[in-house]
Amino acid sequence: MKDEAADKAEMFFVTGLEKYLDAKAAVTMFEQEVQRRVKKVVTRRQPELAELFGKGRSLKGYYESSGMPDCMYLGQQVAFKGAGALYFSLAFERNTEDGSGPTPSVIFWRERTSLLGPLWKKAEEIKRGNENLGVINDRFWLVGSQPPAEWASCEKELDSVISAWIDLWTKLGGLPKYLAAQGQPE
Repeated sequence: MKDEAADKAEMFFVTGLEKYLDAKAAVTMFEQEVQRRVKKVVTRRQPELAELFGKGRSLKGYYESSGMPDCMYLGQQVAFKGAGALYFSLAFERNTEDGSGPTPSVIFWRERTSLLGPLWKKAEEIKRGNENLGVINDRFWLVGSQPPAEWASCEKELDSVISAWIDLWTKLGGLPKYLAAQGQPE
């Protein structure tokens, strides 16, 4: 039994030596493609988002993993200097029940928990009526359903989450309102 396990480990290592650069290049290309496609969906909603988050904001590719890659976020981010960031992404989570497909999400993160208190209070109030809205100390987010593993479904579900995000922020009154109350530039 030990020899079989050792043989498998050696075979895995040898395969890695031979294929590492190809595998790494393929993963990098996939990440960039997801970021490009998410950007395209977000860009179509730019006028509505600019109204709620301020004009002149630019999207930047976003990638984040949590330790061992049981969860990865790929997409786009918008930074608000001194306040936080907004993330549009497909979250890939390892899930033995449903497989590990993408789940569209939009997250607003604040830099310090002492910032934007009124915004968090209002988000908590809205959360009571929305099971897809999560709120914790430094972030709140909306998630969609895990679509079938093909782009048209992912795109449709991401757009749906962005629509719900726009509706949420319309109820919240837009980020500039809270930044101005904090004495921060819009």
